[in-house]
Amino acid sequence: MKLLTTHPTAKRNLFVFFLILLLLILSGIFNLLQPLIVLPLCFFLVFMALLVLFFFEEKKLVVPVADSRISTEVNENGFKLIADQIPFMVWRSDADGKCIYVNKKWIEFTGLSYEESLGFGFVKSMAIPENQRRRQEWWKMIKDHQPYELKFQLKDKTGELRWVLAQANAYYIGTGFMGYIGSIIDITQQENSTIAIQELSDRKDEFLSIASHELKTPLTSIKALFQLIERNISPDHLVFRFLGRANNNILKLETLINDLLDVSKINAGKLSYDYSEFAFHEMLNEAILNMQHIAPDYQLVLQKSDPVLFMGDKFRLEQVIFNFLSNAIKYSPERKEIIINSEVLNGNIIVSVQDFGIGIKKENLTKIFNRYYRVDNTIMKFEGLGLGLFISSEIIKRHHGSFWIESELGEGATFYFILPLTNQHKHAQVLTDEFSYYEDETIKIQISAEEDRMDVNWTGYQNFKSVQDGCLIMLDLVKKNPCTKILNDNSEVRGNWSEASDWVSAECLPALAAAGITHVAWIYSPSIFSQLAAEKSVDLSDHITIRFFNDKVSAAAWLDSI
Repeated sequence: MKLLTTHPTAKRNLFVFFLILLLLILSGIFNLLQPLIVLPLCFFLVFMALLVLFFFEEKKLVVPVADSRISTEVNENGFKLIADQIPFMVWRSDADGKCIYVNKKWIEFTGLSYEESLGFGFVKSMAIPENQRRRQEWWKMIKDHQPYELKFQLKDKTGELRWVLAQANAYYIGTGFMGYIGSIIDITQQENSTIAIQELSDRKDEFLSIASHELKTPLTSIKALFQLIERNISPDHLVFRFLGRANNNILKLETLINDLLDVSKINAGKLSYDYSEFAFHEMLNEAILNMQHIAPDYQLVLQKSDPVLFMGDKFRLEQVIFNFLSNAIKYSPERKEIIINSEVLNGNIIVSVQDFGIGIKKENLTKIFNRYYRVDNTIMKFEGLGLGLFISSEIIKRHHGSFWIESELGEGATFYFILPLTNQHKHAQVLTDEFSYYEDETIKIQISAEEDRMDVNWTGYQNFKSVQDGCLIMLDLVKKNPCTKILNDNSEVRGNWSEASDWVSAECLPALAAAGITHVAWIYSPSIFSQLAAEKSVDLSDHITIRFFNDKVSAAAWLDSI
């Protein structure tokens, strides 16, 4: 036994045996938990670890040619031994993209023989529409040597189309690209569940739409009858007071029905917008007066309202104001003052609605605009379905704006939204040497050749256009005056620029990486919404090493250490 286990090949075979045993044990355990997701992931991770072991050993061996061939053969046999025990499909390709190996699970699943699957024979198992499209994606992957992950339909041995998830990574021996090693997992059950859930959601939205329409018709008749009765009764009559209460409740019911109808339209992508130019400040005044009539016990104070024309849907934006005010009133049962401001700044309309109510916990700030979300309070129970702010957020997005909240628990909250004035051009003073320095009212950029660093200071409210313009200026300067590091200071940024985060990830960061940027120290904005936008940009990008900081000193120290 001692002689057997001291031989290198025997050691590897024994190691493989115990790992296969471990896989079988894990299979039993995870099948009791979540087999559709956890088990395939577990097998895949262990499998990839074993592949690294075999290829690493193969790379390390420096032996005579005869022994090298034996070692390679042993490693190849070990690879096949492991791959054939894996409960999902495993394959390998060469550097030209031709299949050079499939495991037993592939043969069992597709019904193709081992020989039929080699080369490009594997495409026979693909659905006809998938065939050409997947081939193009495959050639692009081979060319770029990039990781591969794709969901598509594959024919099983009975001819039935099954949903599968294919994942693959390039593998190398030394610095030489050898091809790809990948897995294919049958995810038909999960996909069918997802489709079923979506169908249920669609049916729910359809029901809400039909129910809202059906409820709206009799409610309109009831409302008209009450108004008719109200006109024919003296204000001194006892019934008149009850009619007032009834009308208020009818208005609440009408609002709920309209909200349900709007949500169903949003989900179906059918919420219509009628764009025209209007006086935004006049619309704001009208909305406040209407709400003051509905909530006479509250003092709605319009502190500032800059005159401005805006191109948008007046009715929908008035709906946003109404929802913001309703929310402020709802969550301010004790303090009766609501403060509203609207100002034009840096080519944007910025509206704020401040209350002095119960406030919102920091961890709940980003949930406020979710569908059906309501602030949880153990003492008070607030009415409503939690739809108003969700609808408002969708309307603001359709106007290319953004929204955010600033709040302290127990001290009230201020709700903001910002709308870009696309018909206005900035005439702010610009200072630049066209090479290493740029400054306007939203951004300041300075490149230091000695520090190999670009310092960028963003200020004030940002929107998609200002973020895009700033990033393009950064890119232009770094091309003219190359450096590898950026100190990106957002500490003076207010509000939310989430509408630009996808663009920053998909366009800006890759372009900066191509221009030579390797490291970015990103200083957070005080706004949690701005922080989330920054983190989303980074989560979606893997082109540059980025770290977040709360202060400039720590950020600069990290860059200096590189």
